[in-house]
Amino acid sequence: MAKSPNEDLETFLRRQDAGDLVAVLLELAKDHEAIQARLARMQLADRPDKLAAGFKKTLSGWRRSTKFYGYREAGEFGRMLDGWLDQVARELLPKDPPAALSLFEALIEADAAWFDRADDSDGVIGDAVRAACRHWLQAAARCETPAGVWPERLLKLYRADQYGARDELLRRADLLLDEPAQRGLVARLESQLSQALEASPGGKSPPMEVFRISGALSLLAESLRDPDVKVRASLRYSPNPNPVQRQDFVRSYLDADRPADALAWLQESWGHLEDSRQDLLADALERLGRFEESSPIRQRMFERTLSDFYFQRWLEHLPEPARAEAVAHARKLALAHDDVTAAATLLLQLGDANAAETRMLAEPGRIDGNDYGRLVPLAKALRADECPRGETVVYRALLKGILDRAYARAYGHAARYWARLGEIAGSGVGLLPLPSHEDFEAEIRARHGRKSAFWAYVNGTRRDRHDEQDDLTL
Repeated sequence: MAKSPNEDLETFLRRQDAGDLVAVLLELAKDHEAIQARLARMQLADRPDKLAAGFKKTLSGWRRSTKFYGYREAGEFGRMLDGWLDQVARELLPKDPPAALSLFEALIEADAAWFDRADDSDGVIGDAVRAACRHWLQAAARCETPAGVWPERLLKLYRADQYGARDELLRRADLLLDEPAQRGLVARLESQLSQALEASPGGKSPPMEVFRISGALSLLAESLRDPDVKVRASLRYSPNPNPVQRQDFVRSYLDADRPADALAWLQESWGHLEDSRQDLLADALERLGRFEESSPIRQRMFERTLSDFYFQRWLEHLPEPARAEAVAHARKLALAHDDVTAAATLLLQLGDANAAETRMLAEPGRIDGNDYGRLVPLAKALRADECPRGETVVYRALLKGILDRAYARAYGHAARYWARLGEIAGSGVGLLPLPSHEDFEAEIRARHGRKSAFWAYVNGTRRDRHDEQDDLTL
């Protein structure tokens, strides 16, 4: 029977004959171990003890292993841990919450086995441990254990953290504890903070225990959505907060939608963080509807940075008659601004692609090829607006930036930039006033001809999955 165009897969499958679906599953199980394992666990649906034993065996095997996971392997291992957590939550938790809780706790307590044997530069394993903490909280909430037991057990598990991945236990304490229980934890920790401060020698920096307790209170403040808890804790040992602390206070108040309280920490200069203060001050004023005060701040920040973000924030609160003048002012600034990348990006946002391309062609040497965070989106926008010469400027800069630094991890991207430059040249478009594609290629080959790894990508003899997955792709 043909599937209706508007019918989703679940609806379609529910209409099928059960025998047909069994045959399909058996066929797939022959070739896919994951499906075989899932079906085997389904057979244990009425034996949660056996199901839990199977999950425990898998976890124990990982814990006993001595294998070291390198940078790329660590990501895959982290995803395996995460998949195991999802299986326990989906298949065991509804049937036996205490057994699931025990498994989640075992994974958390074994965090040394995961972190000490892996290069977790991408943080995937850390994310899995954080997920385990959330699963633990949700499983505990489903156990028939007296509510008064959980605060102590929660703190004990959190305090044993040596790697900074168990913060979720307190940050999401609301998954387990109601507000009175969380407030009780806050009171308990604030008392401990007072004791730790009283015991510390006068005139010296507070002991690490003070910072650990303050950190725990800050996490509970997030769970409660009450920044006052964080601010009180910080002021106990730092009565004159520095700009970094003030910035943290303000962001916490804004996250809790308390802009009036945020303003109290925005009145004095923050020195090297003054730009951040101005940005947050404008944000707080806008939330309070004080646009006459925030608009000049947004304008000054835009004029200094030429950021489209600040331009839009300035523009959105201007009276309608003033917007055309603001747009003309922005275009004038872009045509003369020192930051060519920012200028071209803004001109594209203003709908003037020709001016953006012209601006880049006038000073291609001023584009920093290491600024890929802005250049890659700019190249895509230039391509969408059919500006091949501007696109050429960007990809040449990116390519040179990677090769000049001998940044081998990005050679896969450099090869794709090389290919795109060839496509543009092959389309027959004139590149003047830029050097010809042939001259550019000759320059690259002369300067970087010995970078064999790069040329292997160009020639298609080498591929790297990691390179194709990050944010530098075309």
